[in-house]
Amino acid sequence: MPGRYERLVNSWLTVAAILFLAFAFAVCLLDDYPIYVDGLFSMATAGYFDQAAGIDGVLDRLMVKSQQHVPGYFLLLHVWGKLVNWSPLALKLLSVFFGIISLALMYRLGWRLIGREAGILAAAMLASLSFYNIWYLPIRMYTMFVAAALLLLWLYFRALRSRRATRAVLAPLCLVCVLFVYTHIFSLALLCALGAYHVFFVAKTRKWFLISGAFLVAGLAFLPWLRILIEGAAYAAGRAEQAISALSALDLLWAITSLGINASHLFLLPFALAAARALKRDRTAIALWVILLATMAFYVIVNHELAVIDVPRTRYAVIVFPLMILLMVKGIEALPLRKPLLIVILIFWLASALLFQRRVGAGQFVRSYNTLPIHLVERHLGEDFLEGDLLTGWSDGLNLYFESVVYSGVADFYFAKHGIEVAIEHTYELGKSDDDAIATMLRGKLEGRERVWLVYELDKPERYETLWQDALHSQFERCRRDDDIQNVSIVFYQRSSCA
Repeated sequence: MPGRYERLVNSWLTVAAILFLAFAFAVCLLDDYPIYVDGLFSMATAGYFDQAAGIDGVLDRLMVKSQQHVPGYFLLLHVWGKLVNWSPLALKLLSVFFGIISLALMYRLGWRLIGREAGILAAAMLASLSFYNIWYLPIRMYTMFVAAALLLLWLYFRALRSRRATRAVLAPLCLVCVLFVYTHIFSLALLCALGAYHVFFVAKTRKWFLISGAFLVAGLAFLPWLRILIEGAAYAAGRAEQAISALSALDLLWAITSLGINASHLFLLPFALAAARALKRDRTAIALWVILLATMAFYVIVNHELAVIDVPRTRYAVIVFPLMILLMVKGIEALPLRKPLLIVILIFWLASALLFQRRVGAGQFVRSYNTLPIHLVERHLGEDFLEGDLLTGWSDGLNLYFESVVYSGVADFYFAKHGIEVAIEHTYELGKSDDDAIATMLRGKLEGRERVWLVYELDKPERYETLWQDALHSQFERCRRDDDIQNVSIVFYQRSSCA
């Protein structure tokens, strides 16, 4: 009879538990963070502000105003909004669902390439990869990007290792390849890597030519958007401020590697073990190494030419991380006494994820994760605002006033309907000024105001709290203070008596 460990590995409940826990954690955090400018761009492009427009409107907005994007995610978000709901929470759920789908596909791909036990370990490691967890909540395409990449890899290896390349095998591969290229511009990284592996490491049988034909059809299907993408690349390459902060080749490679191992050097060891397996001509290890290295080479070359990837934009390389995890799992498979070690390895992996969150934090990559929960402030005070009120304070993450050709800023999205002025300062800009300059700026904002709402996070520098309160106390009476939102203080001031 199989032991408890074997029953655990072979039970579908184990994978279901991983998926359920990931979904539960994401849903619990769904309303913790406001929409940031990239999420507003997604909403605007998909039709949030013009819900009467159809699919043509989505394509027109991309072709005219954002040629560096491909339309797959935005079209799907448009359909999702029409069918489900246009509320920001409902739109966030699309990313959550793709995140869960990607975990299921990670399990399936790990099982196909290495084994069922490896599939479970790979899914668990992807579910607890800190950098990937970040992208479950923004209204962006990155979980969809990973899910599409994993589905493509699974279908490719299924076709490659099947006895016959039938229509039932090739048609899904071709279709998913087409969908993948329309998911993100950097889908080309994985496609070129797969092409390199297919050309140089796969026997040239009849099946090889049929699979090559499926890729060729996908390439032809992308031609209509290629001209628009070239215009977008020219725009991206022309942004001087972006080129200054772009990562060098070595910095980019190290940034991707660190993010893919939860910033724990301990997990470089499984890569060495996987490399040893490749040297022993393990075909799975060879395939994974070739595809990973070719994908990373694509990112390095493109970034060298266009200078588009800085630290926050390492998200463009998110499809690399499943390949890294699969190689780590392949290396772990080579360890002696693997079964007892798996629990220890997972504990270290989870500990690395928690340390990553403490040391790095998601706010480095998504600024709405490191700022005032401005959406909760609006919801809490919405009925108390009067036209002409001033909402002021400071934050070190969210740019409330960034304006796009597609939409106005975050402040307008949340507060325009109240008829108030929002003047929340960014701590980066405040840090450039001395106390006298900040005090002068505040006096100017307060001039002519009758009612002022001061909003700030309790763990931010006391210097700003002192400056704001000194300016307010000299002209206003403090009427009320709310601390109902976690770590956020809201203080209401009125020029006349509170009575």
